[in-house]
Amino acid sequence: MHFGGFEALRALAAVMVVAHHAGSYAGEARAGWLATPAAVMDGGVAVFFVLSGFLIYRPFVARDVEGRAAPRLADFWWRRVLRIVPAYWLVLTFFWALGSFELGSQWWRYYLLVQIYSPSTVLGGVVQAWSLATEMSFYLVLPLWAAAVARLGSDRSPAARARWHLGACGVLFAGGYASRVAIEAWWPAQRALSFNWLPTNLDLFASGMALAVVSVWVTADGSSFARLQRAAGRVWPWWTAAAAIFAWYAYAVGPADFATGYSGWFWHRRQLVLALFTVLLMIPAVLGDQERGWARRAWSAGPLVFVGTVSYGLYLWHFDWMKRSIAGVDGFGAPTWPGWVHTPPGDSNVWLLLAVGLGVGLVFAAASWYLLEQPLQRFKDPRRALGRPRPQR
Repeated sequence: MHFGGFEALRALAAVMVVAHHAGSYAGEARAGWLATPAAVMDGGVAVFFVLSGFLIYRPFVARDVEGRAAPRLADFWWRRVLRIVPAYWLVLTFFWALGSFELGSQWWRYYLLVQIYSPSTVLGGVVQAWSLATEMSFYLVLPLWAAAVARLGSDRSPAARARWHLGACGVLFAGGYASRVAIEAWWPAQRALSFNWLPTNLDLFASGMALAVVSVWVTADGSSFARLQRAAGRVWPWWTAAAAIFAWYAYAVGPADFATGYSGWFWHRRQLVLALFTVLLMIPAVLGDQERGWARRAWSAGPLVFVGTVSYGLYLWHFDWMKRSIAGVDGFGAPTWPGWVHTPPGDSNVWLLLAVGLGVGLVFAAASWYLLEQPLQRFKDPRRALGRPRPQR
């Protein structure tokens, strides 16, 4: 099932991350008015996590509620690997060959997306790829979780199965909170590292998963959700609420301090705010009359759809091109380089960085999509990839 507004949300998430990195590299003084919102726009990663929770879980819930068999695990995992890994390997190898970073003796961690489990590699290579490692662990666990939930609720009615899945999402949401509390209490030395792990981000994924359950439930029993559908018909109340929450977080709370920020209530509040922000953005794209309103027409506009389509590539390519556009210095990357303009990190033009991140990033993202990612989707059926005929049903 296609959700038209999701390309716009992917575009938003990717641009948020680009803006965050531009503001960080420019420095607070050079970023100007953009400094405050950009400092918390790393929340674009959270948007991707919530979207993944929705999109990946929904087919499993729909099949269970409708009484159909779940997707084959091998097929599911193959499609996820095909979508994520080749484009990432291309970017990793390209910038390593260009000299943007060294991979060292633990190069294999980066290629296998397990760099987030070692302090010496977690922010090496393609730095923002830490989130891909988190996503891949989610892809590994999710179908097993969905199968367990479906099995436990197999003797229930379709509506009861939906409620069962919704309750299971609540368990995962609580699990994210519990994981952070447990790590702080019993494994404090790994607190900063654990920010990148799946358990501490379960509440973000679970938020999208819960909305997926509601979406399936509404489709199966629309008459019981008429009021919710009417409320979701208007886009502006939901998006206004999302913008207000994000503005409050940016200006009243602010970014994390890596020494103390990802701890205690600050950490829990961050996850809660970003989950709520994303769900509020998603609701009008999931529920309500999808033909109603200018906003729904706007998010189907060509430029937004294009950026959303290549958003994965933009996410991968932008940061290292930003790094190469300014002078590398010790502490920001090895080996160092003069850059296209001779200004160091922390004292660079934020608009130049944005132009490089979005401009050059989109060019390489488009090339990656049209020349690699899209052609590879022809092989998303593993039987076809192996040259075997599909079984007749």
